[in-house]
Amino acid sequence: MNKYKNILFLFFILTAIGFIIIIINNEDDDLKKEIENFNKKNTSNNIEMSNPVFKNKGVDSEPYEIRAKKGVQINNDFELYEITGKFKNKKNEMLYIKADYGYYSQDSQDIKLKGNVLIYDDMGNTTSTKTAVIDIVNKKINLLEEVLSNRNKSEIKSDKSIIDDLNKVITYSGNVKVKIENKFK
Repeated sequence: MNKYKNILFLFFILTAIGFIIIIINNEDDDLKKEIENFNKKNTSNNIEMSNPVFKNKGVDSEPYEIRAKKGVQINNDFELYEITGKFKNKKNEMLYIKADYGYYSQDSQDIKLKGNVLIYDDMGNTTSTKTAVIDIVNKKINLLEEVLSNRNKSEIKSDKSIIDDLNKVITYSGNVKVKIENKFK
């Protein structure tokens, strides 16, 4: 009986050691991935730029312009600081953006904005958020954190929002609060 207890005990110990080795290897893999990502971002192949400008005056798409005070090219993506931008739709309406920093991908044609994101137009509409993703191809803006939209004296607060220019729809979600003031008082 003791022989079986010893074998069973040894089996559990070896199994536990195996799990510990697996966990350590997984943590090592995660650490290796973090180091690889850090090295990719911080290699001498990265190109620092002052005042980068990205423009599209394409035949099949509406024109846009993205500017930044500083940028770092990492492969085909760009890390940008102090961003401004202009986007024109088919009706020649302009949409402007500002943000502290973000990432622009020429391959996927999107821009991720972070920090004091402001989106506004010529009609007096303004929207602010902490984080936004602009999908240039599909003409959608995902506002992801603490959204506040204003027009005249009316405002909408929400956790998230999607501006869909193709379908002309704005959707607010999460904790939504609406305050509408009649401008004809």
